[in-house]
Amino acid sequence: MSTVPDGLYQYGGLPVGVGYFPAIPKDAKVFFVDPANGSDYSDGLTPESPLDTVAAAYAKTVDKRGDIVFLMSDGGTTGTARDKAIVWANSNTHLIGVTAPGINRRARISPPSTDAADVDAYTPYITLSGSGCIFANFSLFQGQTEDSKASVGIYVSGSRNYLNNVDVITGAHANQGDEAGTYNLQVLGSENVFESCYIGQDTVMRSAANANVRFGDGTGTGDQASRNVFKNCIFVMCADETTPVFIQTGHIYDSGRWELFKDCTFINTGSAYAGGDTIAAGVSWHADTNGWCLLQNCGFVGCTDVTAADSTKVFAQGPASGVAVEVGMFKGIDIAA
Repeated sequence: MSTVPDGLYQYGGLPVGVGYFPAIPKDAKVFFVDPANGSDYSDGLTPESPLDTVAAAYAKTVDKRGDIVFLMSDGGTTGTARDKAIVWANSNTHLIGVTAPGINRRARISPPSTDAADVDAYTPYITLSGSGCIFANFSLFQGQTEDSKASVGIYVSGSRNYLNNVDVITGAHANQGDEAGTYNLQVLGSENVFESCYIGQDTVMRSAANANVRFGDGTGTGDQASRNVFKNCIFVMCADETTPVFIQTGHIYDSGRWELFKDCTFINTGSAYAGGDTIAAGVSWHADTNGWCLLQNCGFVGCTDVTAADSTKVFAQGPASGVAVEVGMFKGIDIAA
């Protein structure tokens, strides 16, 4: 064990994830969560006295101070933090998973097994209303059995947040997959960046007009999302109807200015399985939405078109409109040039 100048106790060197920070403020505190070995009666200030849940660690943080919560992992599901729904309202407060990077990584947050049928208690599962926060290198998993209930994974109403290597594997039960209004990610804030994230799941079928990422709340009364950037993200689903989409708006005020998807891949594996289906379009963008959807060097698999009809709001940079590329990554696209 050693003490480094910023007051962070740890062993051998900084834990995975500190590289996300240009500097750790001198007054910031660091809290450790170890679901396999921790206790919420601990102080959480060192790896030897970790907390059990992310919520308990968050409760110790102070708004705008630059505090960090490290979610540790034992590499298996026993290292999963069994957390209730979390409202992350403190700004400049960060959550970093300490685990190997990958897909469905085991620095993971998932509901307690006692709540296996309760969807409402985990919708949204994480509300990120703070601004200037970093979420990195962890998974969020949720798949309750309750029927006729839509679910939302991460609801981002804050702005200027950075999510890197975050898996949002929510709505992972057929009873949610067939509900309109189920979204892995719902964004109402602005100027957020999502980089190298894995959004969605393809282990259960989806069969309603739901989406991997939804901008706005469809009412015009909430915040208008704008200038959000998705870089090198993977969006997945397994559809058994044509109606699900990857990206969605439904109201004129759901998006303002623009939302950018750069080097992203959109995969619907439904058409590869018996009983599955090719979705009609990857993007459902309201014709009067104030913002543009910009797709730069993105690939779509398992959908007929990028949009179901010509759109003056959706733009794709890549192959020319209507030109199929034989490698199968891009389909003929039916959008405005």
